[in-house]
Amino acid sequence: MRYDERHVRVFVSSTFRDMFQEREHLVKRVFPRLAELCRERDVTWVDVDLRWGITDEERAEGRVLPICLAEVEECRPYFIGLLGERYGWIPEQTPASLDESEPWLRKCSGCSVTELEILHGVLNRPDMAEHAFFYFRNPEYIKTLARHSQPEYRECPSPEDVARLGELKAQQRAEDRAQKLNNLKERIRHSGLPVREGFLSPQQLGDWILADLTAVIEKRFP
Repeated sequence: MRYDERHVRVFVSSTFRDMFQEREHLVKRVFPRLAELCRERDVTWVDVDLRWGITDEERAEGRVLPICLAEVEECRPYFIGLLGERYGWIPEQTPASLDESEPWLRKCSGCSVTELEILHGVLNRPDMAEHAFFYFRNPEYIKTLARHSQPEYRECPSPEDVARLGELKAQQRAEDRAQKLNNLKERIRHSGLPVREGFLSPQQLGDWILADLTAVIEKRFP
C-alpha cells in the first residue's frame, strides 16, 4: 500500500443527487477543519470529490469508471463511503483496457460505479480497515422531504427506463437495484470495517466524520 508519511488524501464515494447536501456540508464545513488540523502538524490534506471533476466528454467516452478507480488508488488508504437508498449508475460495459488491468471487474457485471469504488477501495483490500469509514443514512430521512423530491432519494423507475422499457420492466430494474444496494450494505456490515448507521442530517454525518478522521490524524500525527 502506498503510504505518504505527510499526506492525507481522502476519497469520498457516494451516489451524487441524493447526497448533494451531505457532500456540500463536508466540503464547506468539515473538511476545512480537518485541513487545518493537518496544517498544524505539517501534513497536506486533500479531499477528492468527483462531482465536478468529470467532464461530459469523459462521460461520453466511457472514461468515468477508469477515472474513479484511479482516484481511489491515489487516495489509499483513506476512504469514506456514504450510502442512502440509491444504488447508483450502472455502466453498460467496462473498457476492455480496464478489464485487463483490473481483472476482478470481469465478475462485477451489473454493479454500480459506487459499488465498484467500494470494492476497489476497501472490500477487496482488508488492509484498509483502519482508514476506511462507512456511513449509512436513516431511511426515515426521506419522509422529511417534500413529496416531489422523494423519488430522487430512493430507487424508483426512471422516466428514461419507463419510456424505453415500459413500466413493468422499469419497475423490475428499480427493485433489482434496491436489492443490490441491500446486499452491498450487508456485505459492508459483515466486513468488520467501521460502519455508522442512521444519520438523519448532513450535520450529524459531518460530526461523525469529523470525529473519526480527527482520531485517525491524531493517531498518525500526534
